[in-house]
Amino acid sequence: MTIAIIGAGIAGAACAARLTRQGHQIVVFDKGRSAGGRMSSKRTEQGYLDLGAQYFTARSEAFQAQCHQWLQAGTISRWNGSLAVFDDSGLHPSPDDTERYIGQPAMQAPVVQLLGNISLHCNCPVDQLQFDGNHWQLFSKGIALGSFSQLVLAIPQQQARQLLQPFLPQSPKLATLFAATALLPCWAVNIQLEQPLLPYDAIFVKNHPLSWLARQAAKPGRCRAEHWLLHFSPAFSAQHLEASIDVIVEQAVIALQHISGQPIKAVTTLCHRWRYAQQAPQYPVSGAVYLPALALGLAGDWLNGGRVENAWLSGVQLAQELVL
Repeated sequence: MTIAIIGAGIAGAACAARLTRQGHQIVVFDKGRSAGGRMSSKRTEQGYLDLGAQYFTARSEAFQAQCHQWLQAGTISRWNGSLAVFDDSGLHPSPDDTERYIGQPAMQAPVVQLLGNISLHCNCPVDQLQFDGNHWQLFSKGIALGSFSQLVLAIPQQQARQLLQPFLPQSPKLATLFAATALLPCWAVNIQLEQPLLPYDAIFVKNHPLSWLARQAAKPGRCRAEHWLLHFSPAFSAQHLEASIDVIVEQAVIALQHISGQPIKAVTTLCHRWRYAQQAPQYPVSGAVYLPALALGLAGDWLNGGRVENAWLSGVQLAQELVL
């Protein structure tokens, strides 16, 4: 059975790896320049910078076993950052015993490892689908990419909906999946400073335009200069989704000054707008979705409650359902 997977993030990679081990022929397509999705680090002259997923944890036995394999292979490492919280009472330390992991040397390393020798086509945006009742035909800018007996969409909800729009009248299940919004936006801003700023490695932020701060150099393998990554809250990001980069940078500097209580002079800044990033808290969890009549599966964190681990679990679950 030849299966096409659209999306080379952690969910698509987990699904592809499991199906390959089961003997199926897998072809993965992704619109990005490389695998990773939101688990990607940006490569700069100074080193890697994490703009998307900041770390991940392992709560289930299955993902704990996977993380153990990655640790043994050097694909990931533990991150024991010094944590704090900024809330209405100010900034204060918030240590815990949670085991956090990061990819090595960049966040996408586990995704790349999962894909291994699987056929991967990056810079290949699939923009049209056809289904004849037995096979899926995929197209990119009018060019046919092949015929497949099964199709997996491991991409954000809104992107999946756009591709599947012609098929919604055939499937009330699909229409239900897309009725409510699962993923909310996030503006990410990286600010390079001349001097160290705070005695912490990361800060959870509450009741504020920001939701997270992290010092890039605190993570093994990342840029050693004084870079701070700021994630804005879903509410702020949605309100300013189409704002200019200059406006977002200005807001980031103001927010960082507020939290640190110090004047900020940015040496360089880097922005990334994640249109589909953070899980909407009320969206129902289904794990993964398989529609046999359409030979179609959907996987991703948006179906499983957010988080890297849940995206991986969603991909594995779908792989199991595809071959039952």
